[in-house]
Amino acid sequence: MNIKNPQLKIQILAGIIAILLVVPIMYDMVYGFVLGFNSASAETVGYEAYPTGFEVIPTDSEFVNSVNTNVGTLGFTDFKRELVLFLPAQHTSPAVNIISTITSVAAVLLTIYYIIAVFKMISTVMRQGIMSQAALGRLRKVSYTMLAVYILFTLSSCIPTWYYSKHILLDGYTLAYPRISEGFVIAFIFILLTEILNIALRLKEEQDLTI
Repeated sequence: MNIKNPQLKIQILAGIIAILLVVPIMYDMVYGFVLGFNSASAETVGYEAYPTGFEVIPTDSEFVNSVNTNVGTLGFTDFKRELVLFLPAQHTSPAVNIISTITSVAAVLLTIYYIIAVFKMISTVMRQGIMSQAALGRLRKVSYTMLAVYILFTLSSCIPTWYYSKHILLDGYTLAYPRISEGFVIAFIFILLTEILNIALRLKEEQDLTI
């Protein structure tokens, strides 16, 4: 269907942008909450434990394993997996736990602010279009907030990984730093887009003044 109304096109595109901006970060946050809630309620091995999520690499990942399926036995190589380790309380680091908790809480609060900023930006774009100082200002705020959120979430995972990789040796596994989220790429794309549109808007305003 050919949409001829420019304002309707802007509204549809703004809605799509809102979905692309909000859904991935909400999925990451909800996934973390669910994982943490299920881990906290799971049975431990008989001691007071502190559940912490890590990504690990099997040390024997160069060997092909097998799994039975409905089409027969298939081979697979396990390069990386996520684990929740129930660390003995006496071997945890209070400082690392506090720093990780602070960064996680800060990331959640910033995520809430980010979601509000997204909807404010979408509202401005729908009313004024993207080529306005107000819309670009909100887009810039959204872009940098999104980047900050993913930095905080990454730090909350990397700090425990860095510490415990030096103090805990896993039999058959090696602690690995979490994979970089695609949210970083999206944030940098929007930052670049914001600066390009800002330059274009300035050139347009200068051209309008010279006419």
